[in-house]
Amino acid sequence: NAVSRERDWDWGFPDGHSDGRPTTYSTETEDGYSIAVTLQDNEDGVLVCSGLNIQFNDKANKPPLNPINSRYFQLLGLGEILSSVRKHYLEWGEELNLIYTEIDIENTIKDWTGLGPQGFPDEKYAGVAYMYVKFVRQGLENPITALADYWKCDKNTASSRVLEARNRGLLTKPVAGTFGGKLTPRAEKLLSPKNSGGKK
Repeated sequence: NAVSRERDWDWGFPDGHSDGRPTTYSTETEDGYSIAVTLQDNEDGVLVCSGLNIQFNDKANKPPLNPINSRYFQLLGLGEILSSVRKHYLEWGEELNLIYTEIDIENTIKDWTGLGPQGFPDEKYAGVAYMYVKFVRQGLENPITALADYWKCDKNTASSRVLEARNRGLLTKPVAGTFGGKLTPRAEKLLSPKNSGGKK
């Protein structure tokens, strides 16, 4: 048999950003073929397949047991392949979105020279709120200390930045304890890729 349609395809790491630009995913079949599928958004923002490559990869230089023909395509199940790779594309897109968003945030909040606290934009303090929440979720008992270490500044400076984020409506106040909080919807909007520049 060629390939079962019930197969759980392993598409691995993408060659691309999974953000609408052409991104290629590759996998291998049990009978020696490699399959590469390229997906991208069309002009209407619909995810479509723009490339398909099937190549036999037998290292022994023997001809394939299942040559590519109309029957092989039926056994391969292109519909199932495209459905599988679309799902993987979307999952990777979400994962990469988080990675690139965090990179953007870290770059945004690195430099604090040149302006006083009131002079920095809300996007910068949304990044402060994000990093604070990140440290809280990691279970750190003193996220302010973690931020001070991150910025290589004193605790008072780190605390004042978090307080400013709260004052700007970007971080909620703790309810049950002395520290903690969540990103507000406004902060999440400021941190979204389409507002912050997102994926590069």
